[in-house]
Amino acid sequence: MSEVKSYRKPFTPKVEANWWTKNPFYTRYMLREGTCLLGLFVSCEILLGIFLFAMCDLGAAEATAESAAPYMWWINSFVGNPIVMILNLIALAAVLFHAVTFFNMMPQAVRIFMNKNTTDLVPGSFIVIGLYAALAACTVVVLILAFASIP
Repeated sequence: MSEVKSYRKPFTPKVEANWWTKNPFYTRYMLREGTCLLGLFVSCEILLGIFLFAMCDLGAAEATAESAAPYMWWINSFVGNPIVMILNLIALAAVLFHAVTFFNMMPQAVRIFMNKNTTDLVPGSFIVIGLYAALAACTVVVLILAFASIP
């Protein structure tokens, strides 16, 4: 079997590091995907709080500062740190941006039929409005539970 040697160089276009900044669609896409880093920060922060709460001595006859020391450190020193507060506010804005883009994308990603006898789809605006209503309802429930626990 004869081997033919090719002297052609394959065309490999140069890709710049900021290729995504030249098109607004890709910029929004990269910003949306970048929100996962702030979501990871908040998830790790909450996980740390749960872990430190589990380390507290809840079986003590009387609650003291020593029995809740790990959790109190998390509240006062970690979550109370101005840098962490600013990161949490930025993370809130990022998560809201992520939710808005996700809700607006949902009618293209999920096809919901009017009924099983037709191929007519539910209008996309109904899906988006339903998602915003569910978000608002969940927010109200969480706020009611949060404020109901305050003595």
